Amino acid sequence: MTQRELVGRTATVLAVVILAWMLVWVVRQITEVLILLLVSGILASGLAPLVRQVERGRMPGGWRFSRGGAIFVLYLAIFAVVLLILSIILIPAVNESTRFVQQLPQFIEKIRSWVTGLQTRWPWLPDVAGLLDRVPSLTTTLSRFGPEAAGVAFRFLGGLASVITVLVFTFYMLLEGADIKRGVIALFPASERPRVGLVLDRIGAKFGGWLRAQLLLSLSVAVPVALGLSLLRIPYPLLLSIVAGIGELIPMVGPTLGASVAILVALSQQPWQLVGVVIFYTVV
Repeated sequence: MTQRELVGRTATVLAVVILAWMLVWVVRQITEVLILLLVSGILASGLAPLVRQVERGRMPGGWRFSRGGAIFVLYLAIFAVVLLILSIILIPAVNESTRFVQQLPQFIEKIRSWVTGLQTRWPWLPDVAGLLDRVPSLTTTLSRFGPEAAGVAFRFLGGLASVITVLVFTFYMLLEGADIKRGVIALFPASERPRVGLVLDRIGAKFGGWLRAQLLLSLSVAVPVALGLSLLRIPYPLLLSIVAGIGELIPMVGPTLGASVAILVALSQQPWQLVGVVIFYTVV
């Protein structure tokens, strides 16, 4: 190999390494934006059928909403539902979570007494009481987050900015979805454009159906859990129902985690309530 070939290959390798590093750097910088765009695309796919229904509906006098007007009306309806959920469910759930943290030491003491009685009767059982001794240290750690209120506030504002960005992106995708689709299709050869358009339609339908199915699944679990735990007189039914609903969105381990939290709370109640919770979660 001549010196010129060696220099050329070295320069090529360096150029490839530099370009790869620059590509990784760019991807890292825009990762958050890409995630927001992906979330917006999924939301737009899920809301598009609702927008079309509002757009086709006739108001008194025979006039219809424009595309932008239909999206705006849908946004107002979503905000109204969110405010209703906040006032009826989330605010009481926050109060329940506060009381749960305050009464957690009492729950732990009741569970410890129950476990100690079982170990006295059956000494071969594992030492679960030792694990319970670690919970107070966890609650102490959680209580230290109070002085970090400024950091929490900044993180909240950052999350709020992301939510607003997603709403804006989703609005634009719903409003200009047809033009965006035509622009993407135009990037492909003319012979492939019909197939690409069909694939994009299927992707949008799949994403939209998945989003609506996940929301319905979460609600179909959270509502029965809230009613069932209320009938069983288990404390914090709203909080536990929200945990169960969110758990349904997590594959494999989510439902188990949701049931485990409710069973831990039921351990501090009467034996019939514990049995009822176990049977209820097994059926649900």
